[in-house]
Amino acid sequence: MKNFLKILFLIFVIILLYFLAWPVDIEPVAYTPPPNPGLKGVFEKNDQLKSTKKLLVGKGIGPEGIAISADSFLYTGYADGRIVKFSMDGNQVSEFAKTDGRPLGMQFDSSGNLIVADEYLGLLSINPQGKVEVLTDQVDGTKIFFADDLDIASDGVIYFTDASQRNHNIEKEIWELQPTGRLISYNPSTKETKVELPSLLFANGVAFSPDGDYLLVNETMGMVINKFWLKGTKKGTKEIFVKELPGYPDNITFSKGIFWLAMPTIRDNQQFEDMYEKPFVRKIVKRLPASMLKIEEAPPHGIIIGIDLAGNIVHNFQDTTGEFHHLTSAIEFDGKLYLGSLEMDAAGVFNLNQ
Repeated sequence: MKNFLKILFLIFVIILLYFLAWPVDIEPVAYTPPPNPGLKGVFEKNDQLKSTKKLLVGKGIGPEGIAISADSFLYTGYADGRIVKFSMDGNQVSEFAKTDGRPLGMQFDSSGNLIVADEYLGLLSINPQGKVEVLTDQVDGTKIFFADDLDIASDGVIYFTDASQRNHNIEKEIWELQPTGRLISYNPSTKETKVELPSLLFANGVAFSPDGDYLLVNETMGMVINKFWLKGTKKGTKEIFVKELPGYPDNITFSKGIFWLAMPTIRDNQQFEDMYEKPFVRKIVKRLPASMLKIEEAPPHGIIIGIDLAGNIVHNFQDTTGEFHHLTSAIEFDGKLYLGSLEMDAAGVFNLNQ
């Protein structure tokens, strides 16, 4: 009996040591998440996005970002590196370029070049003939690891995000919550690349104010929208623009007094958020069998919100059925929102005037 108890105790010690000390492939840090307002109030559930028309069905996976050219054609990039050009109704589609990376956020500059944040290659410029040029892929002696979204200032300076310096695996990024994301600027005239704002929790969408005195930059894993001042007495400082969101902010664009924000998923895993402030607990949990570790994803849920210049939520468009889901961008043109998605095999167009 004594030997049995000794063996039992030894097994217990081994198991305890395993859960407390066995090496894991994450280095989590503590983070206090902002309040989750849930899908109520200004974020009340609705199905207005169900009227969205699908475009580019079956043309590729993940039309994440969308840009509009001066001749009113749309451009988007796919997971396989292709960038396609298509008409407003989606009936005319042609391949424009291929980056051999993962094109994400994109926008045309004043010379008609398509500027692209490519997850693997950095900041790109693609001329009207489809020739790809790397503008910058390093800053301060470090590689731009995960170029994500961008906006272009009136003077031509490009501001873009480097989402993370650690992970391309989004799930691992959630486990770690390390604030290694950055807002970076690139000046085409001087070729200078500069870190403007470090220590962001998965830096993502970027959008200038109408006067260019500040820009908004999203922290997807931080679940907040920051205002970063570029002019005036607050120049170089950051403040929170919106801190209570029901989902994870992705790309953001500005048009006619409204910032349009896409959120690919909603926040519905409170148990996991409760561990955000407890990195040691996350390391213990990470030692569980792999079959038990998959972070449960929120059910597919489309959500686009409109925010005014004061930070008020003034539009709330959702699709609770999940027909339109993992929405990552919304860009307004001629009374319509053109929608991109990280995982769908289609883009979408939503009529704002219906």
